[in-house]
Amino acid sequence: MLIAAHHLVDRLRHPRSRADEVLAVRRRLVAQRSPSAASDEELALARDLRRLRVELTTALAGVSACGTCARGHSLPHGRWNGGQCCGGHTEGVFTDDELASLRLSGTTLGRLAPPRSEHAGCAFRGPEGCSLEVADRPNLCVRYLCRELEGELRERGSLTSVKAIARRLGETFERFARVRAAHSR
Repeated sequence: MLIAAHHLVDRLRHPRSRADEVLAVRRRLVAQRSPSAASDEELALARDLRRLRVELTTALAGVSACGTCARGHSLPHGRWNGGQCCGGHTEGVFTDDELASLRLSGTTLGRLAPPRSEHAGCAFRGPEGCSLEVADRPNLCVRYLCRELEGELRERGSLTSVKAIARRLGETFERFARVRAAHSR
């Protein structure tokens, strides 16, 4: 019932394509195992992933590459100047493992709020970037480092430390997926 209410509001506020994609993500989030049914290891890894997403984003504070990379690209990637990587399909980044880790770490239906703008790429992408709090974003989105961003980080002298956090995030996510699969059997 709660999902239907969110969808009704979304259909009034957003393009149908965005509202429908957000509905699909919310349904799949709710379909994931609840924290009470998860193992202690799954819960600990999900919390680690949440912490690492925030840590990595903090390490990326002040970068300019993410605000200009889409300029001049075809639609939907080039709709806004930043976030070319966010121009892909929503379901491509919100995999079942991503949604499971998000649910187990505290992401709720209400936290999956889309921006008020036209729909171009991921349902949570808008002219100001991602509408989701960092802790509620898929791990893949947070840890993606394009060549342009890597170049900027290299110039700042922080590429090695940022890549180390991204690597820990990726390894922790892979471990989470393995533990989740083993627990699901």
